[in-house]
Amino acid sequence: MRVVILSDNKPGHYKQSLGIVERLPNCEMEWVTIEFQHKWRDNLLRVFMCAFGGISLSESFIQILFRWSLTVETYNTLSTLQAADVILSTGSSVAAVNLLLGQLLKAKTVTCRRPSPLGTCHFDLAILPMFSWYGKRRTDNVCKTVGVPNPISPDTLNTEKRQLIQELNLPDCPRIGVLIGGRDRHETITTADAEALRKVCEVTATALNAQILVTTSRRTPTDVVEHLSSTLKHADWCPFFIEPDTPSALTDPYQSILALSDLLIVTGDSFSMVCEAASSGRPVIVLTLSKEAVRQPKRYKVYAYMEQHAVVRQCRLDGLKRYIVDGLTSDVSNTPLRDTETAAAAIHRLGLSD
Repeated sequence: MRVVILSDNKPGHYKQSLGIVERLPNCEMEWVTIEFQHKWRDNLLRVFMCAFGGISLSESFIQILFRWSLTVETYNTLSTLQAADVILSTGSSVAAVNLLLGQLLKAKTVTCRRPSPLGTCHFDLAILPMFSWYGKRRTDNVCKTVGVPNPISPDTLNTEKRQLIQELNLPDCPRIGVLIGGRDRHETITTADAEALRKVCEVTATALNAQILVTTSRRTPTDVVEHLSSTLKHADWCPFFIEPDTPSALTDPYQSILALSDLLIVTGDSFSMVCEAASSGRPVIVLTLSKEAVRQPKRYKVYAYMEQHAVVRQCRLDGLKRYIVDGLTSDVSNTPLRDTETAAAAIHRLGLSD
């Protein structure tokens, strides 16, 4: 099967596509980064495809749309593509190009997540997390997953863990990974939250003789990163404090933390990081930092489902220490997410269909 992956250069979207193609058997893949001349041309192309995405367009007209909306480099790259069985994209800005390229190459079109404003009706397959399909009308072109696909798997992490412990000459002790997100319109981590989290980590590390491995995200507020950096980088119990896009001796610092950790704590604002942690095979604590709200974000319905099925546990800062101890000492095994395998199987079936 030959798969063309359209990328918008966003790491979260890249990981979803990467995780899927890595699990496709006998897959030849080609990555194409999609860049537009202007954002407004991207938006107009989406609106156009909302109205005409289900209509067969001529090859010459599709070429006109590509030349009008895309950069010269992107247009030239697309023009060199000869054949494909599947066009795969993650994210709204590449969805319209996916549909148009699918017509040009007579390939199946697959989108991860629900692209705005296009929706999913014109795609051959839409891979949707639970908050996008739960309670909605059943459609034949939807592959239902709990979370979002990603490249994380227990087997890969366990192999990497053994290698890293040996290479880094790490002591034999429990390790707790802390994955810190950032802000959205529902919740934001503050410096007060960060300080409270640091205190819990220090007390827990001392009591359990454990190491704490911390990473922030690109969305983490600058003041929070600065506060944590000033307090954690010199702590004996925190050998790794990693910021994105900063030099590191580790090839993939984020995945190294997932691999080395015996338990993972993830702030609830980042759905993608929660899904990656939940795919790791480690005990996972989803940490809620926002105030109690009358209406929580849709992702919390998915977290509740995950908790009911022993995938994660949820708590707030005041209960975190107890949950950490329980997670490290409990004999009850957790159930890792298998969303990536589900998505890959659906694409494989689609590629084999007429």
